[in-house]
Amino acid sequence: MNRRRIWFVLVPVILFAMLAICIQVAIVTRFEGWAYGEAVEDMSPNLTLAMKGITHLGDSVLIFVFSLVLFLIPKARKGMAFPVSMAVISSAVLNIILKHIFARSRPDILQLISETGYSFPSGHAMNNAALYTMLILLIWRHVKNMPLKIILSIIFVALTALIGYSRVYLGVHYAGDVVGGWLFGFALSMLVYFIWDKRLSDKSIKPYLSKERN
Repeated sequence: MNRRRIWFVLVPVILFAMLAICIQVAIVTRFEGWAYGEAVEDMSPNLTLAMKGITHLGDSVLIFVFSLVLFLIPKARKGMAFPVSMAVISSAVLNIILKHIFARSRPDILQLISETGYSFPSGHAMNNAALYTMLILLIWRHVKNMPLKIILSIIFVALTALIGYSRVYLGVHYAGDVVGGWLFGFALSMLVYFIWDKRLSDKSIKPYLSKERN
């Protein structure tokens, strides 16, 4: 992995660490209060219903099912299924570990859905950031149609943002939890992609080198 690629992993991890420190010393409390106030300013039954639907799009079960479905599609099995599943699985496992390390309680406010466990970082934000970051990387690698690349990338970024927003609106996460999840999920997906990409490059180079020697 070259130095430029390393920074795509290190920078969000460093930002995550800085955010975690700020949360521990309560520096971001005012910002998180403001973010929640802005999120629920136009609260209504219809908006709440929409947010519940959006948040369930990011449920772990749906993400894992999507990853498994990729293995059943011949064209996606080789080029997408493995890196996507690795990003999603590693994100889910590391999220559990990080939650227990920081052990942050969930917001003591109106919670519109029932959630248990610790709050930081948000599992929904982290897992979906890992999933959609990987999908965007793979789209830019495999899809040749530029307008389609841009449209799909915008959709995936919007989904990641909306799912994170829904967690704050529904009162089950602080804004800092969501941002932390985005940062770590992005970094993790980039790392998985770079490792996977390097393996593919090594496999394509080895046959060529063997021919040169012969």
